[in-house]
Amino acid sequence: MKWEDIQEAYCGSMGKAVYFPGHQICGAMGRTGVAITNVENASASGSSAFREAYLAIASGSCDVALAMGVDKKALAPPKEGEKADDQPAQGKPLRFSPVMLFAQMAKNHMQKYGTTVDQLAKVSVKSHFNASHNPYAQFQKAVTLEEVHAARMVSDPLTVLHCCPIGDGAAAAILCAKKVAGKYTDKLCPTVIGSLLRSVLPDGDPTFALTQHTAKLLYEKTGTGPEDLDLIELHDAFTIEEILYLEALGLCEPGQGGRLIDEGVTSLTGKHPINSSGGLLSMGHPIGPTGVGQIAEILWQMRRECGKRQVEKEVNLAMAHMVGAGGVCALHLLKK
Repeated sequence: MKWEDIQEAYCGSMGKAVYFPGHQICGAMGRTGVAITNVENASASGSSAFREAYLAIASGSCDVALAMGVDKKALAPPKEGEKADDQPAQGKPLRFSPVMLFAQMAKNHMQKYGTTVDQLAKVSVKSHFNASHNPYAQFQKAVTLEEVHAARMVSDPLTVLHCCPIGDGAAAAILCAKKVAGKYTDKLCPTVIGSLLRSVLPDGDPTFALTQHTAKLLYEKTGTGPEDLDLIELHDAFTIEEILYLEALGLCEPGQGGRLIDEGVTSLTGKHPINSSGGLLSMGHPIGPTGVGQIAEILWQMRRECGKRQVEKEVNLAMAHMVGAGGVCALHLLKK
């Protein structure tokens, strides 16, 4: 494929350190007149860029589209003699701490359902193990249950190993109309059979209920169900999120997410592997690229190109799930 073959491009980014990144990247590749759209949708920015590329092809607007994401965690430190105020504004500080919010959600889940700190910590152990076999992961060292418990406390019961990092990153995926895909590759190319994005419902819950609602719509639209999922790349900025979203996606009843962790259902050898990449917890969460990185992992898993982190069974149907601050849930369903 040549750069000139790309007809539309969508770039997901929070714009923390680079303005209009899609235009800068595409401009560096060469000015071809390609249609460029920058997408900002919090943690779901990359997922939203992928959806826009998918919709462009599905609508017949183009046959080849690029979805990408890029972010840098901060601007460079001020140079000597330069004040920090001389640099472009990076936005106002958050009025709340996400880790405090999810720590409270963890406490509520533990109190209501008996979920244990060990079950939360096992999510981190699994994710770091998967990432230890991922050359693209930010954290590539496996951790033990004891290390997760003994790590620095951030907000009880979440230690730092229960929390995702923020770093620099980039990811890209090229989508093609089925009629032209064979022109560019003879490798397996999964089909996007469903793509949905929804925002907060009247009940105001931006996490569990929103994911549950979006998943229900996607299952109905595609004629699939949670039991069909061979792999899920899932939003796990904090360990409690994996347990919550297991339940919201219908993989188990509310309150039973911890049990699935204990039983190994979410491991590489389990019935429903979760975050073979290492997830946000260990693969990393640069924000803009995260959702596109999920798509790349699903593609590699379906092609069985993942080496020691390869899911044991065949991956025929996989889901990419992201939520974003402000209240958005993006789901993509890919079929082999």
